[in-house]
Amino acid sequence: MAAPSDGRSGSAQVGLACFHIVPREAAGHDAPVSQVLPAVAAALADVPGVSDVGTVFTAEREGADPAFRDLAPWFAKGRAAAPDSHDVELSFRLAMDRDNLAALGPLYRGLGRWPRDIRVDLSYERAVPVVTAWSLERSDEATGTTAIDILRRHLERCLSGSSFMVDVLEPSPFPADLRIAARPEGAADEQLVAVSLRVQPGFDVIDVSVDTQDASFEAMVDHVLYQARLEADDYYSVMLGMAETERLWDTAVERFDAFVAGERRRTGWLRGSSGAIRDLMLDFVETKAAVLAAWHDLEGRVEKARNSDVGLLSAHILARYERLPSFPFDEYMRMLDFLEGRRSQRSDAQIAIISAVIGGLIGSLYVLFY
Repeated sequence: MAAPSDGRSGSAQVGLACFHIVPREAAGHDAPVSQVLPAVAAALADVPGVSDVGTVFTAEREGADPAFRDLAPWFAKGRAAAPDSHDVELSFRLAMDRDNLAALGPLYRGLGRWPRDIRVDLSYERAVPVVTAWSLERSDEATGTTAIDILRRHLERCLSGSSFMVDVLEPSPFPADLRIAARPEGAADEQLVAVSLRVQPGFDVIDVSVDTQDASFEAMVDHVLYQARLEADDYYSVMLGMAETERLWDTAVERFDAFVAGERRRTGWLRGSSGAIRDLMLDFVETKAAVLAAWHDLEGRVEKARNSDVGLLSAHILARYERLPSFPFDEYMRMLDFLEGRRSQRSDAQIAIISAVIGGLIGSLYVLFY
């Protein structure tokens, strides 16, 4: 893929996503990164159209070689992980011809234009793997999101029979096309990078104009891609945090529903258990604490997006964070208070009845024998 010869003009269509290639079996995740990364690269090299596969692994400290499971999340299995200070990156190019495109299904056979030469970078930034796929081809159909979609589906199809799988966190592609263009010479704009967002049905469009007076277009594309990866990490961290809090909430509600279903099946006077209700209350308290802690962790990323000077993805990060789910913790706690109150009332009444019966029996026996 060649940029314009003067290096000062050009355009790039960029797509973002959150997915990576992981061992299909859990045992494969126990291997150290130094073994898994070359194995992933070898699997990629066998994918039709893939070339120039390269990997980077710079350990947090000299000699460190953590297990892959400690560094990489596994979305399909609900596992969270973070690379911390490890630098891990996988890059390659994908040449997509008509035959490979047609193999993806009828929807793709009808494309008149598509990104035929796609550069791909998969980086573990902080919390999640971020994929950037970009092309210098100019076409309404050769968009960044098209490149991501083709890349993802091509990898899923070609790796389906291997020991590796494509592990995805949605939405992938990211819900906007990123278009980078060199600013015309003499254009009045003091910013090195200027961003404008157009919200529209389907995928939004983020237009980025870059100043190439003091740097080549390729260098400015690298600069924008680096920033895009950092912000995509923030966006997908919000998505991952929301998914985790929803999982915690669903688990707490499942326990509550199981308790209520069990109560319906019980018979006899001493229905219910104060200990079981107390345990449920503690479950909801612990779940609420975990949810609040997760949201607190996300606030820093959101504030960074809110205060960003450039903010490629700021609007999307803020919009997603504003739709955080509202969990009715208080309502469930009130229901448990009600159940505990009813149980206590039943227990008091039962104790009074039993005491009266025993008292009556003792009185009858006393009269009978004395």
